[in-house]
Amino acid sequence: MKQFILMSVLSGLLLATVPLRAQVAQRDSDARKGSRLELGRTPTTSRIASKPVLSRRFSLVPNPATVGLDRSVHLQKNTPINEHYRTLLMTKPMTKSANGRSSASEMGSIASADARPLAGSEIKAEDRLFANEKISVSNAYPNPADDAAEIDYQFTAPGDARLVMMNVLGAPVGEYNLEQGERKLRIGTRNLPTGYYLYQLSVDGRKVATKRLLVRHQ
Repeated sequence: MKQFILMSVLSGLLLATVPLRAQVAQRDSDARKGSRLELGRTPTTSRIASKPVLSRRFSLVPNPATVGLDRSVHLQKNTPINEHYRTLLMTKPMTKSANGRSSASEMGSIASADARPLAGSEIKAEDRLFANEKISVSNAYPNPADDAAEIDYQFTAPGDARLVMMNVLGAPVGEYNLEQGERKLRIGTRNLPTGYYLYQLSVDGRKVATKRLLVRHQ
């Protein structure tokens, strides 16, 4: 009877240990495969592992700090142009002050020399309208003119010379003969409206020179 009871107890203990062994084996297998509680953390691990991949992918793009910007390249290309115009702007006023002439006198045929009268018996080259072996004629002065403008001339041989005043359309507004015994021609401009006019010189019937005269009343 005692042996039967002992065998029953041992068999019960054996039966009780079988489920425990199964749970231990399952836990060991889960530990190798990964716990079910760790399944939710798998995407985090994959994202962490994917960061080096992304960094390797974008590492192909050069660092802006180590590459020269296009803006600096454009500045280098434009440097000669900027220097050219800077030199022009700096030297232009110096040229004007050295020559003593304004830009307004350089643009047209009216120069500052036109306002200077004849000095001496000969007409200076800068004041000369026309000269040949027969006659030498100066530009009209003052230019601009108010009441009158004058022209100096000198005959060196017999000849015929005539001066015609015209408006900008080419219509004559006055004709003057240059006399052999005279040295100066006076052109009245008091009655002429303010504006530009042309005076044309003809020698022996041939047109030799044309210039512009500004009439401006005060």
